[in-house]
Amino acid sequence: MLRLAFMLFTPPPSLDMEKTIRPLTHIKAVLLFASTMTVMSGAIIAPALPGISRHFPDQPQVLIQLILTIPALMITLFSPLMGYLADRFGRKKLLLTMLFIYGVAGVSGFFIDRVDLLLSSRALMGIAVAGILSISTTLVGDYFDSAERARFLGLQSSCMALGGVIFINLGGILSDWSWRGPFLLYLTGLLLLPYAWAILQEPKTSDGVSSTTSDAPVKVDVGRTGLGYFIAMLSMIMFYMFPAQLPFLLSQQGQISGMAIGIALSTAALTASIVAFCYGYYKPFLSVMSIYVLGFLLAASGFVIIGFTQSYAMAIAGAAISGLGLGAFMPNTTTWLMRITPQRVRGRVFGGFTSTFFFGQFISPVVVTYALIWLDSLRHVFTAMAVVCCLLAVVLIILGKTTLKADSKL
Repeated sequence: MLRLAFMLFTPPPSLDMEKTIRPLTHIKAVLLFASTMTVMSGAIIAPALPGISRHFPDQPQVLIQLILTIPALMITLFSPLMGYLADRFGRKKLLLTMLFIYGVAGVSGFFIDRVDLLLSSRALMGIAVAGILSISTTLVGDYFDSAERARFLGLQSSCMALGGVIFINLGGILSDWSWRGPFLLYLTGLLLLPYAWAILQEPKTSDGVSSTTSDAPVKVDVGRTGLGYFIAMLSMIMFYMFPAQLPFLLSQQGQISGMAIGIALSTAALTASIVAFCYGYYKPFLSVMSIYVLGFLLAASGFVIIGFTQSYAMAIAGAAISGLGLGAFMPNTTTWLMRITPQRVRGRVFGGFTSTFFFGQFISPVVVTYALIWLDSLRHVFTAMAVVCCLLAVVLIILGKTTLKADSKL
């Protein structure tokens, strides 16, 4: 906790903003809260799904499940548009608008008593999440220099991972009272709105021109940006195998309590948050490609343990090791993209990043379903994923020695 407080309250050497700047502590707090709210979009109501199903007994189960997953689909579809709008019309105005929509659409679930309206409100909230995450990540690149940026992105990723654990438990407590209870937590969007309005300001480009006024053409490195997108999507497919598949794998080993399953799922998120939080400390000693390679190898080790073990304790160990590998991927990718992307198009690039990131979450169960057609058990799927990780590590080693030499250090 002391290290967390130190990172939050330590100011960066410089900012590309107006001469009169807001206290950096408050700027960091706004961006952290905004980023963490994106995790709330699904985690909060997950424990309430059984209660929602009981309240609407005549509705197909797939519609109840869509209440949880439809925000991820909307994030995938609308993040590129949000990035473009942020570059075109300004970051702050769009972020404030999305916070308002997030709060109103999210809390409306407390009052709605029809599944179709509930799905519509969740879809609208997903669009707001697309804007919040894309813009808040873009603002990190606008406000902070490279050294502070790496530390803050690690802190951001860590808070998002830990937030998933915290919000699932908060949602569980409120869902014991009523299935509507978790929806009240979305009021945080409205509570953050006046704070963000008072603290944030539209960033300036390095030449002092507002990021929304220049029309000069800007070149984007399509190849390396596409590679970053691809790795982000793959890492989310792999990471989401734990909440989506591990409970079923553990249940195949015998009778196991929900608390024990929750502990196993929290282990991967916890180790991922730790390695993400420490990103700013180990990044100066490792290249972008080295972190990717080590991450894939650690993830492969964890997947192998899960695939071959029959022990609950070893399954937890495997999840923890995979979390250590996958936890560095988000801060590593965002740091890399910020380095290679011109400031005036960061909104568009990070809109695309957000889209591919959540697309990986959305299709992870689909990938596993199709893999099970060729493989006869979930254990073999985890083992096959370990092989994929090793192959990707080899490919990145080759790329790191050839086409990506310029990215040896950030």
